[in-house]
Amino acid sequence: MGACVMRRGFIIVQGLLPMMLISVYQYSWNLLMKPLMNSLNVNLPVIQVSYSLFVLFSTISQVLGGYIADSRGPRLIGVIGGALAGLGIITASMVSNIAQFYILWSIGSIGVGFVYGVSINLGVKWFSGSRGLATGLINMGFGIGASLFNPAISILISRGEYKFSMVLLGVLMLIVIMPLMATAKYPPTSTKRIRFSEIPPGFWLILASFSLMGIPLQLASSSLSVIGEGYGYLIVAAASSLLPLFSGIGRPIIGSISDKLGRRRTILAVGLVLTVFTMILAIRSPIAYITSTVAIGILGGSLITLFASLIGDEYGIGSSTFLFGILYNGKFVSALIGSVAFAESVEFIKVGGSLILESALTLLSMLPFVLFMRTTSSRVNYLENA
Repeated sequence: MGACVMRRGFIIVQGLLPMMLISVYQYSWNLLMKPLMNSLNVNLPVIQVSYSLFVLFSTISQVLGGYIADSRGPRLIGVIGGALAGLGIITASMVSNIAQFYILWSIGSIGVGFVYGVSINLGVKWFSGSRGLATGLINMGFGIGASLFNPAISILISRGEYKFSMVLLGVLMLIVIMPLMATAKYPPTSTKRIRFSEIPPGFWLILASFSLMGIPLQLASSSLSVIGEGYGYLIVAAASSLLPLFSGIGRPIIGSISDKLGRRRTILAVGLVLTVFTMILAIRSPIAYITSTVAIGILGGSLITLFASLIGDEYGIGSSTFLFGILYNGKFVSALIGSVAFAESVEFIKVGGSLILESALTLLSMLPFVLFMRTTSSRVNYLENA
């Protein structure tokens, strides 16, 4: 019994620590964006393309990575991912033009996708009885990691040493992630392996809902400095640290609630409240700004936990890494709307109008999810017809 508890505890740590390190690609971006913009001599929309490239390559890489991990085990994909993530951020800090930065940042982002998919599915596959809590604990690392690193990054940036912070983070990824991923494994399963041609219509409704519901978190992750313009550096820096902290804290809490309340009900409730706090973010007040940032962190961060667990519930664990990899591509849609589209819309309808538009699109996520709940496709086909 004790050995089993220790083994399960190690599995959580094995996914948690890599998540903590790769989280800086997303949750430290608000701090790195302006010094990079100045160093590379580009404007806001151009540097924000880098964030969208991160989301694009960290998502599409999970489809191939997930397929290989499900069929051949997670070790190779995990180790390669750790190497790419570490080397990507190190080399990206050394370039002098935006094209080179795009390429190297994208390579690192592929590594983030590999590591992310393997890590989250350690929870999905090993903890069927407490899937929401376990995936939430592992996914918590993707929030709290950056919250631990961001104060030090802020200090280095204030001293003009942001490049050193990127190199240091990359080295940590290499020496921590690669050894942990080298020992990762998935449990044996008899649940049905799903081919791309066999994916049921209900899954695409889940993907559509996830893509729109994720807008508030991507908006906050990429554009807090824009939304908080005029509040002062300390307020924006505080929000940039609170976002990943509460995003991390919320994941096991909301995941555990979903284990008891039900995944579907919890997802609907989270989507509705996210819509409300995105609208509140439009209020020109530091208090509303900080409050909404915390709420979006707690609820937006939990979406990965909730939807990853939903996949395991509905379709079993045989292809959960592969299906999660496809689902995760919805994050790219969220990022396009929450970063690039937001930056462009600010030019025409200002920050307040852009935030109202973003909240309306978030509310729209309810429609495909309700349609999914009404579909007749049953999990029995995937969990029993092995």
